[in-house]
Amino acid sequence: MVLLNQNSGYGQAILANLSSQVGVLGNIYVVMNSANSDEKNYQHMQDLFPADPDGNTRFFTSLANAYAACESNNNDVILLDANSSHSQAMITVSKSRVHFFGLDGGGRLNSQGTKISTPATSVAASVAVITNTGTRNTYHNIKFIQNGTNAAQNTAFHDTGEGTFCKNCSFHMNSLLSTASRSSVKFAGDTCHYEDCQIGNSTVLATAGNVAPLLIMNPARYSYFVNCKMISYNTQTTASCIDAPEADGVIGWIMFENCKLISANKGNGATAAGAMAEAVTSIITSGFLYFDSQCNAFTTTRFGEADVSIISAAIEPKANGTGGIGIVSA
Repeated sequence: MVLLNQNSGYGQAILANLSSQVGVLGNIYVVMNSANSDEKNYQHMQDLFPADPDGNTRFFTSLANAYAACESNNNDVILLDANSSHSQAMITVSKSRVHFFGLDGGGRLNSQGTKISTPATSVAASVAVITNTGTRNTYHNIKFIQNGTNAAQNTAFHDTGEGTFCKNCSFHMNSLLSTASRSSVKFAGDTCHYEDCQIGNSTVLATAGNVAPLLIMNPARYSYFVNCKMISYNTQTTASCIDAPEADGVIGWIMFENCKLISANKGNGATAAGAMAEAVTSIITSGFLYFDSQCNAFTTTRFGEADVSIISAAIEPKANGTGGIGIVSA
């Protein structure tokens, strides 16, 4: 058997391709599910990422162990394979400048091949799949799935970090369908950037009112959601796509650019959801939710409730619900 190496041939080509996607200079760690050990690529990655000269492991079968090996502020990179799901308890990413990349080709708004999930069991400590508290961490091309059944396991991604960057990720809350506090992303970040992401999904019908796939909480501030899709499939008319339920939930503003807010009226192709009254709900008094003219809502009665914290370039602020709605053509 010929072992691949980083200096020539196929091994060099793989490493060059990975480097072009990563764009940072820290240590690189690879995570592959041991269930896929029969695949050629499993062996290839072991060959290309042996222990470093100091004896430190660089190939892992556990995401938690790979994260433990990362050094904060070193721009370390974790590459995750895109076959079997990486199912485990919640990871709290408290280190800074750690970058997680899924390896399925990239560029997807949904159905990413790299999946991180919690088991469908009751584990109160796994409140999210990932809780991000560090600074300038990156998540690229990953699907996050919360399957936990404990009432405390109420979100897929909880972000309280600074400068978080999520691109081509999707966030799914697939359990606790009748629990009021559930969300796909619980966002309380500072100067963060989410781009080309899907938040929520239309494949699992929920039954709880006053919930939203994107929950904005204190102290969210000065962050961007660009070209993102927020999707809610819910029987209750009081569900929404974006909810800011705290008066002090936003410092300054959160900006939404070219975002689509979708009430998945028949998400499974047959079962109708409730007639969502408002795509955006807010009681903020400390800041604003800004929506550019390319933001739209679909199969909702209004884009947003009449609240001075919701400001849209496509909607007359006083009525704040008469425009930006996708309607059925006559």
